[in-house]
Amino acid sequence: MKWRFRFRRMPAWVQIKGIKEFFWPSAFLISAFILAVLSSMARRSGQYYAAGALAVISLIFAFVVCVTLLPRLVARLKLDFLNNLRFFRFTHRGAFFILIVLMISFATFNTGNNLLVLILSFLLASLVASGIVAKLVLFGLKISLSIPIGIHAKRKAIFLITLHNLKKVFPSFALRLKGEKQGGGDVEGTDFFVQEKIFPYVRAGEKLRLRLHCVFRRRGIYPLQGFDIRTTFPFGLFWRGKQLDACGDIVVYPELCDLNPLFLQHPYVQGVEHANRRGWGSELYNVRPYQRDDDARFVHWKATAKLARLMVKDFAREKEQVPFNVFFSTYLPDRSPSNLEQFEKAVSYIASLGDYYRGKGQKFKFSSGEFEVAVNGRTEEIEAFMKYLAQVQPAERPHFDSREATAPCIVFWAGDAAQLGDIPYVDYLQL
Repeated sequence: MKWRFRFRRMPAWVQIKGIKEFFWPSAFLISAFILAVLSSMARRSGQYYAAGALAVISLIFAFVVCVTLLPRLVARLKLDFLNNLRFFRFTHRGAFFILIVLMISFATFNTGNNLLVLILSFLLASLVASGIVAKLVLFGLKISLSIPIGIHAKRKAIFLITLHNLKKVFPSFALRLKGEKQGGGDVEGTDFFVQEKIFPYVRAGEKLRLRLHCVFRRRGIYPLQGFDIRTTFPFGLFWRGKQLDACGDIVVYPELCDLNPLFLQHPYVQGVEHANRRGWGSELYNVRPYQRDDDARFVHWKATAKLARLMVKDFAREKEQVPFNVFFSTYLPDRSPSNLEQFEKAVSYIASLGDYYRGKGQKFKFSSGEFEVAVNGRTEEIEAFMKYLAQVQPAERPHFDSREATAPCIVFWAGDAAQLGDIPYVDYLQL
């Protein structure tokens, strides 16, 4: 059996450029080393002028390499340790361990005892081994986050966090994972960026999934920068960590509230009603005996089995469905805390009304003057509607024109609504 090995051939210009970058610094360093050796030999033989000249030339060659090569090496160097330094923390055991190392070091330098030198060597070696193993544990990790659809404020949301160990041999131990908000701003209103999930052991090449239960107490868009992952493995002396990228936005829709108070004041807001007559609808109107022209799809099998004869279903006729118009004036002249609270309540009412229409299959149009959408049952439309309500804020000037309000409609308005005339409205400052 013949084995074939295929080597990837690099372009000629890459090879020439790499050879040049490697050859000339190497040639200068080798020449500097040879000149330094010759300078030492000349000094031993008593030729001091020749030794000085050779030493100066050797230093010049070494200086040329430092000036030309080192800047390029530093530019290519990834300074990740500066970013990872913020994750470094001492544990209580680590602080005690460092104190012992300092005490033994002081005793070793004062006494020169060989046994203390051996003990100090073991302690320093354990520090180096701890750093290497922790770096290996944190290497090759990838994170993914599954965000549930339709997160509403003050309702429990379940996220699925998947940690993938990309290493082929070495597993990862004792990992702690916590979300990091973009910009590192205020994280009040949710425990998503506070909770820590623990991954005790992740085998090489394995994916481990954990659920994260959290509540967002306020609507809005929460930008996610990534996840901080930390470990104290292997000796529990230090916290070491890194950041796993998982950029995105968590959109939290407004809180859903009870609409009965709104329906009591404005019954027509409930949308399509079923007429108490036979027709083509979605609600059951009657069960009757089967006739020759009836569709077999509407056979009521339970009633048929009970009465031993074919029975079919009649449905209630629906009134003609006309898209309902919901208008929202975001203009709020007085931004006192109480009025801002009422604004949030109005946003919750509008979101609840949209959710109610979606569940009922009612078409509706929404407009605030700065945003407009017609929801006809598609997911993209209701998501755009909810996303707007998730981030809407009080406006400094009016955007809504009362002449755009066409029946059937309801207008959510703040304060005096004399200019609306006979248009039905809800003063959300009085909700």
